[in-house]
Amino acid sequence: MVATTGLPAPQITRPRSLMVGTMFACAAALMFFFSVVGIYVHERAAARDAGDGWFPEGVIELGPSGFIFWTLILSIFTIQWAVQAINADDRINAYVALALTGLFGAAIFNQLWFIINDTGFALAANNAQFLFFVVNGTFIVLLTVAVVFVAFTFIRAMAGQFGPRRAEAVSSAALFWNTVVFMWAIVYYLIYIAK
Repeated sequence: MVATTGLPAPQITRPRSLMVGTMFACAAALMFFFSVVGIYVHERAAARDAGDGWFPEGVIELGPSGFIFWTLILSIFTIQWAVQAINADDRINAYVALALTGLFGAAIFNQLWFIINDTGFALAANNAQFLFFVVNGTFIVLLTVAVVFVAFTFIRAMAGQFGPRRAEAVSSAALFWNTVVFMWAIVYYLIYIAK
């Protein structure tokens, strides 16, 4: 018989606390976002039932918001590229993918700034314009959180803290980023397409 006391101890698996925390953060962000969108949809339906117009005709253009949508679609591929690269211990590609994702985020801020200035809406003008700012502002805040998350992940990756056995932070950043992309798909449809 072989004594089991001489066997090496099994490797302790690291708890996935960051991923679980990110899942809770995504759920909280989605609940808040859906509550804001729900108010927007309710108020728009009430205004249309009353026979009032919602947005002036031709003020909200589809093109700039479509650029944001397709930029975010591209960013899904770059953030998943980062996850794959760090799991394969390909640090250079992980750095490039995280940096590209951050640059896509900066481009989206620029485009949102253009859209908000282009509409000429005033915050206190009417309910429709106020809710336009609330929904877009909510998205901007959540996008800011996602960009900061990716930036911190990039900095920690550059410091050598991640690898094939410790890639949880990159996967967590990707989860939150993809959640924010899903939010823009809803904003894009409700505000810019369905108007």
